Amino acid sequence: MNTKTDPFFVIKKRLLFIGLFLFLSCIFTQRDCLAGRIISQKSRPKLTPELFQRGEALYQKQCAVCHGPQGGADGKAAYLLYPKPRDFIRDKFRLVSTTNMQVTEDDLFKAITRGMPGSAMPSWEHLTEEDRWALLYYVYYLAEVKNYEQSGEITEAMKKEGIPWAIKEKIIKKPIDPQTQIAVPREPALTKQALKRGRELFVASCAGCHGPEGRGDGQQAMVDNLGYPLKPRDLTAGIYKGAATSDELYRRMVGGMPGTPMPSYLEVFNEEQIWDLIHYVQSLSDPQKQERVRLKQSQIVAKRRKGPIEKDPTSKKWLAIKPIFVALTPLWWRNNYIEGVEVRAFHNGEKLAIHLSWTDKTQDNNIVRVQSFSDGAALQFSREEDPAFFGMGEPGHLVHIWHWKAAWEQTALERQDVETHYSHMGVDWYGSQKDYQQGTRGEGEQLKVLFHDPKFITGWGAGNPVSDPQREKAEVGASEGVGTYTAQRPKMEKVEAHGLWREGTWNVVFIRSLKSSEEGTLQLREGEITNIAFAVWDGFGEDRNGQKMVSIWNKLLLEK
Repeated sequence: MNTKTDPFFVIKKRLLFIGLFLFLSCIFTQRDCLAGRIISQKSRPKLTPELFQRGEALYQKQCAVCHGPQGGADGKAAYLLYPKPRDFIRDKFRLVSTTNMQVTEDDLFKAITRGMPGSAMPSWEHLTEEDRWALLYYVYYLAEVKNYEQSGEITEAMKKEGIPWAIKEKIIKKPIDPQTQIAVPREPALTKQALKRGRELFVASCAGCHGPEGRGDGQQAMVDNLGYPLKPRDLTAGIYKGAATSDELYRRMVGGMPGTPMPSYLEVFNEEQIWDLIHYVQSLSDPQKQERVRLKQSQIVAKRRKGPIEKDPTSKKWLAIKPIFVALTPLWWRNNYIEGVEVRAFHNGEKLAIHLSWTDKTQDNNIVRVQSFSDGAALQFSREEDPAFFGMGEPGHLVHIWHWKAAWEQTALERQDVETHYSHMGVDWYGSQKDYQQGTRGEGEQLKVLFHDPKFITGWGAGNPVSDPQREKAEVGASEGVGTYTAQRPKMEKVEAHGLWREGTWNVVFIRSLKSSEEGTLQLREGEITNIAFAVWDGFGEDRNGQKMVSIWNKLLLEK
């Protein structure tokens, strides 16, 4: 047999890739990878009132919109998310390295740094290490403070006057029993026999939930400890809440995942069997894909080029530019989603053009029927050095949004309405219709909105740019938090957009002048960095409004 097609050879190659990736990470980031840690060898910052306050400020700015101001999973965006944000008060934590389900500082630091793939929780690795520690301390406090209130150690008088620092420090520094911490033993070598045994164990013990091939297609009627529905992970997709490293998987096997149906196998399997199962699970996914789907911050450079902007999104000029891949995650998780977008950009000193392309097997550009949804894409910008929350901004911190829909591409040719899809429908005469002569036969074609008086089409008559039957293909808006999005009139900040779907790929280009004379609009300057985030809607997946795929903030540099 050719070694390149030998399954065992492929598996060993994948495991070697994981080891090499982790080894290089150790070298370049000075991380203690031998112990399975991603915590820097630098000394941890001392817990001080100032650092605690920094953590509180960061939490309220970046985390409260999902996890809630007090950590109760009741933030403004929580209803849009699946899996639900972690409830730090009742639900505690999923990824632990103890046998009693208590989270350690290492566990929490990893979760903040790495994020929770398979959910809307992104990586916060772009924050400074000190900021991540500040967040960790404050989350620890939120998770434990209710227990101290219930025990009476924190009184109502304390809450009114301000909880003393000594009490806060005690809450955060709650000791961990070293006897409960899971020690990862030396990993045995991978053999064909071990892999075979691992598959047998998987089929017997894991396939009931994860499916016989690990595709997450086993038992689907599952709930967590709070009653929220859960779906088993598709292990072939390379998306793990923790990581696919041997030490992390060992902790999941031994510690289980508190609050979920995932049990501990400590009393079920011996050490050899646990390692056999780990090696088999690792063989199910490609480590390159694991890295590809991880949300991380990238820098996109818009080079300066002479000449006019190319409006055709499929032109050779666009495709000749090397793209930057930006990973996306669905806010409402599903296995079949758009993993990311390829981003290209340049400017000519007068206009900026940003090109997006992504794989989408179906073209969804008709929203006439109530059961139809449109493909779409949006760009979000913030000029602040420390940008607002990447999910639609926050009060007092404006974000600017350029939004394109495939259905609007059709509207630019001819407005699509009920009469377009149902051409033989029966119609009545409406008093708003300007060109209808009473007594004549009414046809569906004559119902077009353009033939009506705008004052009877309330949105259009009120000047709502979204209701305008001759609207632009791109909508421009602004937001200061979830539920505050407001569309702007095109004359304030006109953005051109051109999209084309071809052979399973969308290509869309956004074009706008660098300068804008209108107050409150986005100002773009050469040589400066602007924060940029991306969103994509898949009409086939019934995406609309807040149900979409999103990225975290990235950096856009306009080259001088």
